[in-house]
Amino acid sequence: MLSAKELANIAIRDLRPLFAADASVGPQNRHYKLGGQTAPNKMWISIPGGLEVTLKRSLRLSTWEADLLAPYGKALSDLASIPDAVARNAADDVALRAIAAQVGGPSSPVVEVAIRFLLRCASSTYEGQPINLSILFDVNEQGAVTLADIEAFEANDWYAMLGSGLETGIIVNSQGGVIRIHDVRADRLLDDPAGSALRPDVFRLVGDWSLQDGRIALSLSRSRELLIHQRGRLRYIFRSGRWRSLPLDVAIGSGWAACAGISKDLKRAVLATAIDASLGHHGACIAVVVRGQKQALLGANIIEPRDQWPTNVRSRLFEAHTFQQLTRRQLLEILSMDGATIIDHLGQVLAAGAIVAVPSGSSGGGRRAAARALAGYGAAMKISQDGPISLFGRDNAGAVHQKMTLA
Repeated sequence: MLSAKELANIAIRDLRPLFAADASVGPQNRHYKLGGQTAPNKMWISIPGGLEVTLKRSLRLSTWEADLLAPYGKALSDLASIPDAVARNAADDVALRAIAAQVGGPSSPVVEVAIRFLLRCASSTYEGQPINLSILFDVNEQGAVTLADIEAFEANDWYAMLGSGLETGIIVNSQGGVIRIHDVRADRLLDDPAGSALRPDVFRLVGDWSLQDGRIALSLSRSRELLIHQRGRLRYIFRSGRWRSLPLDVAIGSGWAACAGISKDLKRAVLATAIDASLGHHGACIAVVVRGQKQALLGANIIEPRDQWPTNVRSRLFEAHTFQQLTRRQLLEILSMDGATIIDHLGQVLAAGAIVAVPSGSSGGGRRAAARALAGYGAAMKISQDGPISLFGRDNAGAVHQKMTLA
């Protein structure tokens, strides 16, 4: 059997990136539950053998994330009860099984099979190209079964050509039967403007399909990342070998900077654009200048006048000059330019493609240094080319702190 220390290391390896939290190990204090919360931003997992892993982050835990703690604790407990040689091979499956149990409920075995299928596809190619497709799981699906299960579907050499991942998907019922290929463009969409704003633009139609109760959309992207949508929300991403949660609603409700005056609508638009850049693997920097700091920013000479809007020639290529009025595609193209995109607390674009003058000796790379410099005037997001999103914000004294990390 695996030791308590080995099980704790597995939990830390899984949960630190999943929740973007700091982790520590100590003696077990709670014996009556598998996991839970001790504070809005603090959680724990019971480790078989007398240990406990505690996780803490600056952002409060979402209800959805808190609901994963017990399934994860159960999956870890199951791992502890099997022989050592088998357990070492199954150690990478603990988070997968917990997520399948959470999103799938009574149908979790079917969801787990679908996730494993897509992960196999992620490590394969078809005629030299990455495989990208979607499994559309619908517990209410009553259509005739075409293939008995996903394994029967995978046995055909043409399977990789069906279910594009963006506009079509493979409908699977609660028993795991493969029903048909479905074009989500033909669906009548439910009204969900706030939720739609937080779905990745490229996967918007698939996310819309998952709005109805009993539906889960599992999508494999061209960059070989696995996305899970449920109830219209992007719940999890599997990237760089680890699962990651996306508590976007919590991020919108949290404070980004002192005296910010940033509306939830603007936060939603900024977060949506950051998610689009993250999934597109476009490194980017977005800054929001809070009320009363605009003139301080412009007077600090850390951005060139030639990069400022509306005098910049690039600004004249866009009819709209506020973040909320520009389309998701336009915003992604603006963010794809070298340099930072800077807006005020109302969404007015102040600069785009701006090269930021940062203090000499700044650590962590140019994009991080630019985000920290701009956060001195409000809040700034750094989107790494490999996906993670970091938010920095100023406090009442003007000092800059890292507020949150996503994906």
